Amino acid sequence: METIKTYLENMFMNLPKNREVLHAKEELLNMMEDKYLELKNEGRTENEAVGIVISEFGNLNEVAEELGLTQTMKDASEAPDKRVIPSELARDFVTNRIRASYKVGIGVVLTIWSPLLLILLSDTENQEFFGIRNGGTALGLVVLLSMVAMAVGLFIMSGVESGRYDLEKNGNFTLDYQAESYVKIEEERYRMVKMTKITIGVVLYILSAVPLLVLGILDIGDNIMNIGVVVLLLIVGAAVYLFITAGMKQSAYDILLKKGEYSDEGRVLARKTETIGSVYWPIIVIIYLYWSFTSGNWGFTWIIWPLAGLLFAAIIGLVGLLRSRSKME
Repeated sequence: METIKTYLENMFMNLPKNREVLHAKEELLNMMEDKYLELKNEGRTENEAVGIVISEFGNLNEVAEELGLTQTMKDASEAPDKRVIPSELARDFVTNRIRASYKVGIGVVLTIWSPLLLILLSDTENQEFFGIRNGGTALGLVVLLSMVAMAVGLFIMSGVESGRYDLEKNGNFTLDYQAESYVKIEEERYRMVKMTKITIGVVLYILSAVPLLVLGILDIGDNIMNIGVVVLLLIVGAAVYLFITAGMKQSAYDILLKKGEYSDEGRVLARKTETIGSVYWPIIVIIYLYWSFTSGNWGFTWIIWPLAGLLFAAIIGLVGLLRSRSKME
C-alpha cells in the first residue's frame, strides 16, 4: 500500500497544492485503497494488487474529468516546467540555511554591540584617555567601525553561501515525495526548539530594560546610566541572536513547503518589501550618520534603529493590508 501512496504523490507532484487538488488527491487515494483491498480479499498477491491498481488508476489524464481536474491539469501543462527538488538537495538547503543563520546572527549581534565601548567611554570625551585628548571617543569609534566591518563580512559570506540556491526568490519548484516527507517531519521536530528559543528571547528582551529603569529610578548619575545602556544592549543582542537563528531555520522549512511569506502571494509582497527597503534603509543610514556626527551623542542616536525597524514593519503591514483589501474587492 505504501507503494501506491508514493506513486500517487508523484502523480500529483506538478499540480498546485490548492484545496481542489488536495480533495481530488484524497478521493483518488480512497478509490485506489478500495480497489487494493478488494483485490487482496480476492487472494491476489501484494505485487499483483499494486500492479492492477496502478494500471487502472495510474494515469491521471484518464481520471482527470471524474476528479474535476481537467482545467487544472491543462493550466499546469501550459505553465513553465518546475524543478523537482529531491530529498538530498532539501537536506543540503536546510543545513546551509542553519549555517547562514549563525553568521547573520553573529553579524547582527556585532552591529548591536558595536557602540558599547563608545558609550562606556563617552564621559572621557573632553578628558585625556591614556594621555590622549578625546582618546576614549576615538577608541570607541575605531571599535564600532571594526565590529560593523566584521558584521558586514559575515553578511557577505552568508549571502555568497546562500547564493548557491535560488529557492528563496524563485518559487518555480516542487518537492518530490521523499523530500516533502523529510521537511514536514523535521519541521515538526523543530517546533519545540523554536518555541523555546523565541520564549527565552522574548523574556530577555523584556528584562533588558530592567537595569536601565532601576538605575534611572535611583538617579545615581549619567556615568552609571551608561552602564545600564550597555547591559541593555548586551541582553538585546543575545535575544536577537535567538530570534534570528530560530527564524532562519524555520524559514528554510517555509521556503521548501511554500508557506507564509514564501507562498505565491507572499513572494509578491516580498518583492514589494525589497523595493521599499532599498529606498527606506539608505535614508535611515543617512539620517543616523548625520544626527550622530552633528550632535556627537553616539550614546543616544542608536535608538533610531529600533524605531526605524518598527516603522518599517508598520509600513510593510499596511502594504499587505491594502493588497488584501484590493484582492477582496
